[in-house]
Amino acid sequence: MIHKLFIVIIILSLQLWGRELFIIAHKDFPSQNINRSTLKAIFLDKKRFINQQKILPLNYNFNNLLRICFEKKILKKNRRSLERYWLQAHYHGKRPPKVIKSEKMVLEYLQKIPGSIGYIDAHTKIDNRFKILLRVYCK
Repeated sequence: MIHKLFIVIIILSLQLWGRELFIIAHKDFPSQNINRSTLKAIFLDKKRFINQQKILPLNYNFNNLLRICFEKKILKKNRRSLERYWLQAHYHGKRPPKVIKSEKMVLEYLQKIPGSIGYIDAHTKIDNRFKILLRVYCK
């Protein structure tokens, strides 16, 4: 069992190696002072508004490689600690980000909802309907 887990960890690490993602938002997203700590607060439901604009963070399913990178580099939490966090946060009225199934769906949300924020693979083509807030490398 330990050997299988070790192999899975190695495969995931190799797939993440060299990957990069963009944290992006709707073009009108109020983006001053967006850094890693602000993003962490947004995605952990500790910061819900920026300049009176309600923020809607978007996330992927648990097994998505972009999500694994995002959690590691921005949230600085592993899966188990995130599960514990959301279990406790639930009792304080906090909610995890909306789960989206694909980059295409993330882009559709971002395009239609001004306060939405998400992340995509940096190789995905985007246009001026979106604002890149941060680039993250998954080394």
